[in-house]
Amino acid sequence: MLRDVDIPNLALGMYVSELDRPWLETPFPLQGFYIRSPDDIARLGQYCQFVRVDPRRFDSKLALDRPRAATRRRNDRERALVDAVSYQDTAQVEHELSTAKTVFGASHAAFDAIRNSLAARTPVPIEVFSAAVDPLVESILRNKDALVTLLRVQRVDQDIHDHCIALAIWAGLLGRELGLPPEQIRTLALGCSLVDIGKIQVPRALLDKPDGLTPEEQATVEAHVGHSLAMLSEAVGVPAAVQDIVRWHHERMDGSGYPDRLRGLEIPMFARIAGIVDAYDAMIGPSSSAHTRSSFESLVELQDSCPDKFQPELVERFARAIGLFPNGSLVELNTGEVGVVFSQNTGRRLRPRVMLILDAGKQPRNQLVITDLSATDAEALRITRELPVGEYGVNAREYFL
Repeated sequence: MLRDVDIPNLALGMYVSELDRPWLETPFPLQGFYIRSPDDIARLGQYCQFVRVDPRRFDSKLALDRPRAATRRRNDRERALVDAVSYQDTAQVEHELSTAKTVFGASHAAFDAIRNSLAARTPVPIEVFSAAVDPLVESILRNKDALVTLLRVQRVDQDIHDHCIALAIWAGLLGRELGLPPEQIRTLALGCSLVDIGKIQVPRALLDKPDGLTPEEQATVEAHVGHSLAMLSEAVGVPAAVQDIVRWHHERMDGSGYPDRLRGLEIPMFARIAGIVDAYDAMIGPSSSAHTRSSFESLVELQDSCPDKFQPELVERFARAIGLFPNGSLVELNTGEVGVVFSQNTGRRLRPRVMLILDAGKQPRNQLVITDLSATDAEALRITRELPVGEYGVNAREYFL
């Protein structure tokens, strides 16, 4: 349904779905946008020769509203050139860790109670879900590293409510990286936290089955999407964007997903994000049904799945957000020392800050040291590999929880 339109032939009201170049080479929003003013067309001309528009989404009101469209406020959420929010940490990771522990524990308890209520078929108001997710987002906005570190080091199970919290955190981190406004990040994180709540109605044996599923078993697992939507239908005030995330988080770019076989940009951007963070968390999370991959292995697998399954630009931004060695990862340095990644250094993804736990002989250090691998006096130090959880007997939980 998309058609190519040269820049001089663009008009107000058209919806731009694709560019003639990768989105990340331009300042335009990844989710597509309406052309609202002549300035928008001029900006497109600075980057593109042509674009692909979706005729089904033409907005005739914009076409008729030329004077107002030309002066529309810059903070309109669908403006062609959106000024992304530039987030800066307002708290040091060392300080935010204390608050993050409280937030993490409260959210964990809240989702545990939510799961019990849903299992008992007791409707849960959407405000209860929001109250469990919003503090996670606020912590991520204050500091991008603290909560992610806690998530990695405390993870011992892949229970549904653990997965819900993890998805909210990964989504919040990517939303911050994309420069989404806080309210949109809260919506994104809320929707991602709810995508798998319907799995409480799927036999755990199927979710943990180590071998391939039969067609009947696969259909039973896929039915969790309908179960999730049914549960949300009993809540009041669920945003449409949240319902879209839940319904379409298993859709894939090549149309091979479910339940509606959507393709490409037919899938809402928040649902595309949910698919990425859901797949990533399933790969790195503790599981009895499959080999738990390192974060690096998981990112490589996600990138190998582009563009058939996932949007390359979003996967790249996700990799940028979490770093090649994410916070909480157990790593070994070229000196033989072992530590846990403590926080990231923007622009130097191979050189994060690391809390050193074992010395070169793999013995516990007498004193823990946080080393900034990007510092001038530490240039000789580098990470050689990410280690499996628990390698050399290191329990990172002891140092963060």
